[in-house]
Amino acid sequence: MTRSGRLAVGAVLTLAVSGLTGSRWQGPQGDASQALSITYVANEGVLLSAAGRHVLIDGLFRYYRDGFPLPHDSTREALERATTPFDGVDVVLVTHRHGDHFHPAAVASHLLANPRATLLTSRQVIDSLRGSLPPNHDLERRMLARTHVPFRVSREEVAGISITMLGLPHGGPQRAIVEHLGFVVELGGRRILHVGDTDISEDTFRPFRLDTARIDVAMVPVWMATSAEGRRVIDRWIKPRQVIVFHMPAGDLEGAAVRQALPTAIVFTQSLDRRSF
Repeated sequence: MTRSGRLAVGAVLTLAVSGLTGSRWQGPQGDASQALSITYVANEGVLLSAAGRHVLIDGLFRYYRDGFPLPHDSTREALERATTPFDGVDVVLVTHRHGDHFHPAAVASHLLANPRATLLTSRQVIDSLRGSLPPNHDLERRMLARTHVPFRVSREEVAGISITMLGLPHGGPQRAIVEHLGFVVELGGRRILHVGDTDISEDTFRPFRLDTARIDVAMVPVWMATSAEGRRVIDRWIKPRQVIVFHMPAGDLEGAAVRQALPTAIVFTQSLDRRSF
């Protein structure tokens, strides 16, 4: 796309985003006095909790390949069986269908064990899930397919939780066919951004104008934090109050490169690490 084309698209999308909430992004409608907690599962999996509501993002996956951390077996079993601390999940979000973010059997198991959970994700993920569901299941009303082309934005309320879906393209041109979503979740008076494995360029983030969205917590993969362009995106086009870095290589328990690049960032390396905001 030419530079003029990108500018035109950016102008249209700025209007589209503004149209969701008025002239600018509005602040979360929740009670800011209600603490938000974020519990790390592994890789990019997190559980967001506040005011009795719980959102699980990219937490239902199994072995993928060497180099990516996995939750402990007991944690994975609790996730798939929907037992404590994962028994009250209201919404399951999946950014894309790759195996270090999603496993169809794991998601199916959780949905069958947890009748209160609604799955919100792309059509690709839901299509990949169907083969793991039993015949005559009754889950259709709890599986919401919301595929977005790159740069499309929409907002939906699920279980009383406001979720904005961002058409963030997956990083790497060879993965252009992968349907990929970013999420902005409003919970406990906070606004939390999860970017998945998106392309980290300024051209990708500029049209969304997240810098006007008053993001409280931005959760980003390690390569976004350690690259110069990724840090420019964070500083200029997101402007979060707090950065959390995940998708760390297995065995990197210190996150030294991240701590040097972004000294104020929180680095998630230990499964079930928990932070409150």
